[in-house]
Amino acid sequence: MRNELNFLVIIDDTQEMYQAIRYAAMRAKRANGKVVILYTFDSLDFSHWKSVENIAEQELKEEAESKIKDYESLIFSISQNRPKKYIIKGDRITCILNFLEENKFISNFILAASSSSTGPGPLISEFTGKSRDKLKVPLTIIPSNLSEEEIDNLF
Repeated sequence: MRNELNFLVIIDDTQEMYQAIRYAAMRAKRANGKVVILYTFDSLDFSHWKSVENIAEQELKEEAESKIKDYESLIFSISQNRPKKYIIKGDRITCILNFLEENKFISNFILAASSSSTGPGPLISEFTGKSRDKLKVPLTIIPSNLSEEEIDNLF
């Protein structure tokens, strides 16, 4: 029996994230696989006011769940399959690396390049630079100049 393919996309507030989602959803549809969405948020440090920290983190988690719900609908509309959803608190890069290490079911990590003149984006810079040897799954980078139609035509 063949294992199900799982395509990881990081949920953030970047424009290019939509290209990564679209590519992952189309790829999952074609391969009869699943999109896995990961949302991370930073830890807060209110050392003296733990109850304030707990309330603030709960609000951040609720905000993450709300954002994920929107993307979940988009992914379902493309792939006809509900994504697997994860929310993790902590440093984004550390969370992603730990998630990949702990979840061996991920088949491919999908990022989309930024069209900014300052570079491809912080995640691509990190995972093609300093952390490239820590990845144990293929990394797919979607070029910034691909339209929705061009992404769809890949499949």
